[in-house]
Amino acid sequence: MLVTTESAELWADVRHWRRSRRTLSVGEALQDLYIGVFAVLMLGSMLISVLVNLADVGDRACVAADCAAARSLLPWLVVGTVLAVLWSLARMVGPVAVSPGVAGWLMPAPVDRGELLRGRARGTTLLAAALVAPVAAGAATLAGFELPALVLFAAGAAGLASYGVGALVHAQAVDHRRHPALLLGPVSLVAVAIGLATIAFSAEPSFSATSGARLPALVGTLLLWAGVVAVLVRARALTARLRRRDVAPGGVLVPGLGGALATLDLALMFDVLVAHATSRRGTVRPRRGGPLGLAALAWRDVIRLRRHPGRLLLLAGSLLVPYAVAAVGGRVVVVLVEVLVCFVLVVPFLVALRVLTRSSGMVRMFPTALGPTRAATVAVPGVLLLAHGLLSAPALGRTLDAPGSDLVLLGAASGLGGLAAGVRWVTGRPPDYGRPLVSTPAGGVPTNLYGSALRGFDIAVLTALPMLLVPTAGGALVSALLSVGVISYLCGRK
Repeated sequence: MLVTTESAELWADVRHWRRSRRTLSVGEALQDLYIGVFAVLMLGSMLISVLVNLADVGDRACVAADCAAARSLLPWLVVGTVLAVLWSLARMVGPVAVSPGVAGWLMPAPVDRGELLRGRARGTTLLAAALVAPVAAGAATLAGFELPALVLFAAGAAGLASYGVGALVHAQAVDHRRHPALLLGPVSLVAVAIGLATIAFSAEPSFSATSGARLPALVGTLLLWAGVVAVLVRARALTARLRRRDVAPGGVLVPGLGGALATLDLALMFDVLVAHATSRRGTVRPRRGGPLGLAALAWRDVIRLRRHPGRLLLLAGSLLVPYAVAAVGGRVVVVLVEVLVCFVLVVPFLVALRVLTRSSGMVRMFPTALGPTRAATVAVPGVLLLAHGLLSAPALGRTLDAPGSDLVLLGAASGLGGLAAGVRWVTGRPPDYGRPLVSTPAGGVPTNLYGSALRGFDIAVLTALPMLLVPTAGGALVSALLSVGVISYLCGRK
């Protein structure tokens, strides 16, 4: 799209109008900058001290071959997971997005929007590097990397993050639903799964950064940042193609997420993400037929699994986590890890329960009682987590000297514990401002606000505690009874 003199004058007028209505002075901006830099330096120094001490403890404690191999892979696994999350969020939000206010006056006329959007594309690309670099440096510190290798690893991870986000900017501009950049998130997850499988099968890979490998690492890092520069140069021309429908949906998502995080209501944030993903998907093919009664609710979950097979693949791939923990000598901690993995991954499967929890009018439309109606939406996720727990039982057998029947019960109880924690998280109530408020410097805070951040994890620890203390059939039975009791209470609670 050609840049005309009229369009340049139009954007100049818009820029002047926006800058003339600023409410923050230069002095206030410098004061905020000073406070932010001081806080980052103070908290960063504390975090660096903790990481260095943990690295020293790891040098003394991690002497076995499997533990050393897992420790050498730790930075790569952490960075791979962070990149997968970052690229998935960038694909969901935009990555070039504008706020609803800007989208309101972003005209669909044939003018060049690059003047407005180029800065956003550059900022998002460089922000990815700023977010990933500290995480990569922290993981490399825990792995015992030397300072030159740590700097190279952090710079390479930051360059890879920026290059991926820049490629997603390209995919957003060309409006190509089969652009290769859209596969960055899944490919990163596959790489993480390969690393976990390597640890689980005790392949003992060697990823330690030696002096002989620093020159290729330096060359690779320089090539990555050269690619980032090339992507940013290319983005100058591509951002002019972005239309209002390309940048407005992500901007609508951000205020909703900000409002949910302001109240620490993570379940509301989940609702916002589900609504955004549904609107992006558009329409689905209706499926007719199926069982009647409460079984129809469970059948809808089966249909959702057919529409989202990636969730099943992710659940199956997560089985590598308990096996990797068992390979490094996790012993009974494998139970806690299994409960937490099931808790985190079961949340997307409980969308129907979330709807019936937040929409009381919809629940009253069903001819059955409240408890059985909600319990029907837990049937399919419960079967999946039971299977996940049973398949993780051999991992316990690698570190615990217990009969096979006890291991099976421990695995099944772990799956039920993850299900109970997920039900607790999904059915949590929002902050109640009708209760007595606690006076804080930020204003009045409801008494149940801070507890919402720990919702779900409390049940996960509660159900795993009997198995951690008594890793036998008796501990598994107590944990299973606790899980069933929590699920029954939460499904029947009004």
